[in-house]
Amino acid sequence: MAEKILKSVIIVESAAKARTIRKFVGRNYSLLSTDGFLRDLPKSRIGVSDDYQPDYITVRGKGSLLAELKRETLKARRIFLATNPDAQGEFLARQCCEIFGINPLSRCRIVLDEITRENFKAAFNEARPIDNNLADAFQAKQLIDKYVSHKNGEYLECKIWRGVKVGRFRAMLLKLIDAEPAQKTLTLGKILTPATLQELARSELDFSPARTRFIVDQLYEGINFDTEGCAGLVTYPHGKTISLTSEQRDPESIRKYLSDYQFKLYSLIHAHLTGKPSDTTIELNGTMNDLTLMATFDKLGVDWADVYSVGIASLLKRKYITAEDSTYKITTLGKRVLNALDGFFDGLFTANAYNEITAQVTEIAAGTTNKLPVIENYCTKFNVAFAEAMASLGDNAQPQNEPIVESDEVCDKCGRKMLIRHGRYGMFLACSGYPDCKNTKPFFETLDKICPKCGKRLLKRSLTRGRSFFCCENSSACDFMTWDEPQSMTCKTCGSTMFAHRFKDHSAMLYCGNEKCPTRSNHPVNKILADIKRRAENRRKRQAEKLSEVKSQ
Repeated sequence: MAEKILKSVIIVESAAKARTIRKFVGRNYSLLSTDGFLRDLPKSRIGVSDDYQPDYITVRGKGSLLAELKRETLKARRIFLATNPDAQGEFLARQCCEIFGINPLSRCRIVLDEITRENFKAAFNEARPIDNNLADAFQAKQLIDKYVSHKNGEYLECKIWRGVKVGRFRAMLLKLIDAEPAQKTLTLGKILTPATLQELARSELDFSPARTRFIVDQLYEGINFDTEGCAGLVTYPHGKTISLTSEQRDPESIRKYLSDYQFKLYSLIHAHLTGKPSDTTIELNGTMNDLTLMATFDKLGVDWADVYSVGIASLLKRKYITAEDSTYKITTLGKRVLNALDGFFDGLFTANAYNEITAQVTEIAAGTTNKLPVIENYCTKFNVAFAEAMASLGDNAQPQNEPIVESDEVCDKCGRKMLIRHGRYGMFLACSGYPDCKNTKPFFETLDKICPKCGKRLLKRSLTRGRSFFCCENSSACDFMTWDEPQSMTCKTCGSTMFAHRFKDHSAMLYCGNEKCPTRSNHPVNKILADIKRRAENRRKRQAEKLSEVKSQ
């Protein structure tokens, strides 16, 4: 029996990228995806020692994937690392060297500014060792952000209540949203940077920054052109600038290979890069929205393109801000967070302080500064402010529980008031007479939105992890239920409530809740909702079968 030929392994961070590169290599190469970081700082604790050393752990849920990757790499002839061509990608590549026993000084690192067959061959031939300076630059920022966010959380849990925390960028972002909106001018430059692309997509396509980043990553990681093979359409979209991999690839000529969103964004990019763009100015009306915040960050010189969408999503999830018709407003809780920070961290959560760290991280990447002094310098300043903030709470400061709120409902068993409590499955109502009365029921918040099926009011039930579902108050006669958030706007065609379906990247797809509305004809959300309904029915069927088996035993 012939001996099996050992394959060389190429490791990337996404399955889509792996599928594209697999088309460029022969049978003697195996493509593996880490699906992001394999090891990261823990979420439940600080994970940074007093001397600012990290304590990385295996990312939750990735134990089996890590074991599988170790088995595959153990029998590999050679291992190459083709993670993203930036500081984060370099850090992941170095992490892979540590996990899989790869010599970081070997020519193991493939840098792909664009994912095409020609570029891959050139990059493969120019494989280099790990750039420790670049990896250290990402790690310095990561450790500072985690240290500040966790320590800030310790203070805010005592000042406000458990679970309240905010990091450097998000504190700055929250303060801007709280500021009085003013008339601003957004200038879109000729050069297509990641920031300019998000601004263009927001102003011309009404794409959220999260959606733009998600789709442009797809355009970079590769599109399957059937018999013509796979190729990325744009260069790495998180570097300094973005360009086309081929100006000859006209959007209309490849439209059949792209989704609607991919086609719209690629058309925008292609037109901007192949035309003769000039500086464009957009006059903003003072409403606090994405474009206003982007313009403010641009004026402050803040490098926001890679952190803005994640920051907004976090503030929304933690209920520090609300979003109505793409307009952001700070909540009472958000105000309390800012008031708690005020007077203690004023010099640390500013644009100048943020830009200073960004500049120092750039110096680390260039090899002109070491990472540890940068981390120590900022965290020492932060610790002084943190100590003052904690001292203001007194010697006996302890984390506070979120206050119990009394509802308008009365217990149907004993007649006492029901309280709004938080449990492992979300918010619920519990009798104030506990432990004498142990009556509980689900908590539903009545909304001023109308059910598109029967015209009654909609109810909202908040679950864990920021999830909520919406149903009709007339549940005995109407079976309407959705996970999609109802909007304040109504359909221009039929007048029914509009809903927003959220994707994993937090981007939204708007649609009319009335299934019979003409706008729902051939709407892409129909397939999505049908799939959700089918999976729910299958899940209920499996649960019923398991219950039946238990009863039969």
